[in-house]
Amino acid sequence: MSKYSEEKRTRILNAAAELFATQPFHKVLLSDIATMASVGKGTLYLYFTSKDELYLSVVFRELSGLVEEIKQMLGEKQQSAREQMSIIIRELVKRIYGNYTITELLRGAVVDLNGMEDCAQKRKELRSLVESVIRFGVKNGEFKDTNPAITAQYVPGMIRSVSLFPLNDVDSTTIYEHSRDFILKGLSA
Repeated sequence: MSKYSEEKRTRILNAAAELFATQPFHKVLLSDIATMASVGKGTLYLYFTSKDELYLSVVFRELSGLVEEIKQMLGEKQQSAREQMSIIIRELVKRIYGNYTITELLRGAVVDLNGMEDCAQKRKELRSLVESVIRFGVKNGEFKDTNPAITAQYVPGMIRSVSLFPLNDVDSTTIYEHSRDFILKGLSA
């Protein structure tokens, strides 16, 4: 029997995500993650070499889930560019705004970011999705944009910014609606 189990790895990632989402990185102990995941602390090291690697694995899972969900939602039916952009913005807000784990990674001050090629590739994939929706909107006359590649950087950047520096008493619905209206107005032909 293999010492590795996908179910066990998932339990570890779920426990780590919950703890990282509710506590600052430096306060999360591997022993607490192990206890919550119902595994021995030594078992964590079979799957992850360090707390940093575990943390980055949680973030990569979140980012991958976001990109895959957006791809699926964009491919479900024929939608206008405005509808597609609204989906992207909604999913960005849903996954990032108020998510401490993602927000702390976006701050870039928590862990050594070397070796994050997988995350960099997923961020690039996300930007490509945004850019393709903008180009589609330009092509069909819904949007006007002289540089979709630059604009594709702005969209997740706006959500990132408001997530890093949240306003008091502003919920995710308000953030989504305001971001959507602002971005769509800026892209309108």
